[in-house]
Amino acid sequence: MLLFEELCIACEARAVCKYSKIKIDLNTDNALARLIKLVEKKKKILEFGCATGYVSKLLREEFDCSVTGVEIDSEAAREAEKYCERVIVGNMEEMNYAKVLGNEKYDIVIFGDVLEHLKDPAKILMAIRPFLSDFGYILASIPNIAHISVVLELLDGKFDYRTLGLLDEKHLRFFTKGSIASLFRSTGYEIALWDRVMKRPEDTEFQTILEKYPQSLLSFLKRHGEAQTYQFIVKAVPVENRVNGTLGSETEKTIIEEFQNRINELEIIIRKLKMDFAVKEAALNSVFSSWSWRITTPFRGLYRLVIKVCGRR
Repeated sequence: MLLFEELCIACEARAVCKYSKIKIDLNTDNALARLIKLVEKKKKILEFGCATGYVSKLLREEFDCSVTGVEIDSEAAREAEKYCERVIVGNMEEMNYAKVLGNEKYDIVIFGDVLEHLKDPAKILMAIRPFLSDFGYILASIPNIAHISVVLELLDGKFDYRTLGLLDEKHLRFFTKGSIASLFRSTGYEIALWDRVMKRPEDTEFQTILEKYPQSLLSFLKRHGEAQTYQFIVKAVPVENRVNGTLGSETEKTIIEEFQNRINELEIIIRKLKMDFAVKEAALNSVFSSWSWRITTPFRGLYRLVIKVCGRR
């Protein structure tokens, strides 16, 4: 998915020309760019929802990959044929993959913001497993419905669909990190790598006004590790590929990344606590050094003496 501002421009352009070309800048921090960076060179790729082939074009020209596209829109598919070795036109949820793919094997299968649009994503994931090569894997980008902006919308009694973003009106499924992991696990995959696009709630399509909410509520919600994760990018490997050693280093890398994320969260909490302590310490020192504190010192001493004497009685 492109950044919110880029999506707005893309949608406006499509109102004038349905198949206006989208250019991908790999230097931008969005899900599509992050997903493409995980692609290895010279690979055979099956791309679901290839649209006009703007991703396929980049994969062919920059990564020297051969791409087979799957696209439901015949007009978009004709454009994608310029960049794909082959484009299969049809509804991916109704295809007979044994018939359309035959004995083909793919190194990478890409679902770029696709799984959330399907009635039964599990069915597709299971159907394409036999067509992955021995070291093959899936790359997918998936929106996070547990983003703090959506949670705050729900607290306001809103769940308004939009033309784009986390509540895209075409989304049939909504995912959290846990449900993504469950989806792949239940269909015979293990997630070897997690990546994320982070967004502050005020920078999303909701343009959340944080000042409306109690600070205690915001602090509680932000305590959740994925509160500002806008999209997940995952690399999933068939469980049987453990035998081939595909998971080893990637899983280790994921564990390290998870620990690093937690360490970063704890460092932020520690910095905040130190700042709070410094403010309170400065306030206390200000009280101790004040004229009123100094002049009342004898009275406090007398008060303690009286309490002590009365206590003996």
